[in-house]
Amino acid sequence: MERRERRVAQIVRDFLEAYCLSEEVGARLRDGELDFAAVDRLVGEHEESALFRLKEECHALFRFDENRTPEELQAEELFDLAVGALFHEAMKFREGYYLTTAYGPRLERIAAEGSSSATLLGAFSRVFEAGRRRMREAQAETQALFRETRDQMLLLLRQFPRGGAVARSLLADALRSERVFAMPLEELLADIYGAARAGYEVAVESLVESGHYLEAAEIMERGDASGNGCCAGGSRFARGMARYYAGDLAAALEHLEGWIASGANGSGLWRERASSALWSISGGAVRSSSLAGRARKALVALTVEKE
Repeated sequence: MERRERRVAQIVRDFLEAYCLSEEVGARLRDGELDFAAVDRLVGEHEESALFRLKEECHALFRFDENRTPEELQAEELFDLAVGALFHEAMKFREGYYLTTAYGPRLERIAAEGSSSATLLGAFSRVFEAGRRRMREAQAETQALFRETRDQMLLLLRQFPRGGAVARSLLADALRSERVFAMPLEELLADIYGAARAGYEVAVESLVESGHYLEAAEIMERGDASGNGCCAGGSRFARGMARYYAGDLAAALEHLEGWIASGANGSGLWRERASSALWSISGGAVRSSSLAGRARKALVALTVEKE
């Protein structure tokens, strides 16, 4: 399940990127400032294209998994189909854009020179004008499909097991998540996890498990997270562990002492890792120092808190 969750989290990140790129392409097209490089980042037959990665990841994950409930299978299949439709509609736009920008200027130059058949030029002009209309229609349809696919992704995430990797993807760029899902981040997390606090906490636990302590502390110190009661006092633990692994034992001990004094909130994993760090500080080269004595007292206090 952990590997599957990481893959779904990557799908979320690529969808967020593709959605925003599509909006950017549409805005630049309307302003007459679009270039092919931006279109290529959105859609193409290569790994640098956000929609190509999204399509390939969805096909690989959602088409060959038989160990899902009927409800999950339906949500995943519909999302996979929507992403496939998105890719093909965006490719129609890409082809139309390339045709009109690569060949349109040549046609205008030939017409200005007046050296070719007026009948043939007229036919070409009608073809290119129709191509421009289809290109704009394909772009508008792509953005409409993105909005519909976003709603299907939300349905899929509601049914997906509530692990931390997806929450981390949404929290990594809160403004982008709010822009794509058209709702405040706290509302989005509550929609998916049942409560905003639960979304913040599974993200923090996932970061702690993987040793990303500073990132965990930064989430816990955010106003929106702390305002929802996320891991009260827990940032002291995370910063203490980060300083411990950075070799700053004095700062690590100070943070961990503060965490223990505030009630040592957190999972059993947090206590295990804090105990290991305190045991290390209390021994070794600093065994006789005042730092070691403080570490031993903190370790005793943590044991009492645990009991």
